[in-house]
Amino acid sequence: MLSDLIESELPFLRRYARAVVGSQEVGDQLVSTMMELHLLPQVASGDTDFNRTRLYKSLDEVLAEPREASPPDDILVKLGALERRALLLASVEAFPVDDIALILGISDTEVETALSNAEAALMKALTTRVFIIEDEAMIAAHLSEIVASLGHATVAVATTHADAVEMASQEEFGLILADIRLADGSSGIDAVNDIRKTWNGPVIFITAYPESLLTGEGQEPAFLIPKPFRVDLVKAVISQALIGRH
Repeated sequence: MLSDLIESELPFLRRYARAVVGSQEVGDQLVSTMMELHLLPQVASGDTDFNRTRLYKSLDEVLAEPREASPPDDILVKLGALERRALLLASVEAFPVDDIALILGISDTEVETALSNAEAALMKALTTRVFIIEDEAMIAAHLSEIVASLGHATVAVATTHADAVEMASQEEFGLILADIRLADGSSGIDAVNDIRKTWNGPVIFITAYPESLLTGEGQEPAFLIPKPFRVDLVKAVISQALIGRH
């Protein structure tokens, strides 16, 4: 049923919209706009033949509408709106090329070109120092390898709330990768909140239950990586978080 499809996909539609516009509030508003102006009128007319791809196509039509221009030195401008959306649809939302073409209204070849251009542009983006809060040594090592493959450096790995706060006071970094449940039972979210008292930068949370943090209620993290994670997803989210920083 359409209602079941919408209920299951709504958290991920919000995730896509937030990542495209770089704002939880604006992203959620655009999802609501899509529901009210695109989806509901079609349903009212008797058109209920929707699938996941068509839902994202309806949302992308809203996201593609002109909005206030970004600063001319913004990395997002250099990347391009089409390339950015194609990259998110491929790496974060896991759509194949042919579905991305349908969503964006372009050819398969144009999608492949957009993805290639996006990857090339992101590799030229400024590198940063990454602070990892993760209690599982193998996962932390894997994340460090991914960070290094993107040209960034891991400055420290903390396994508890207390360690994270102490290390953060001693290091300089531009990005945090944080697990939610830490070794001593403490919270990665609490650790990040304490670090944010003296530091302002992008944070990517890692959790086995991303849906629990995408309820649409209250302040929610802009960037989430589900466990077990895919390497291409981690790379895409890291790049997206850093793009939003500049």
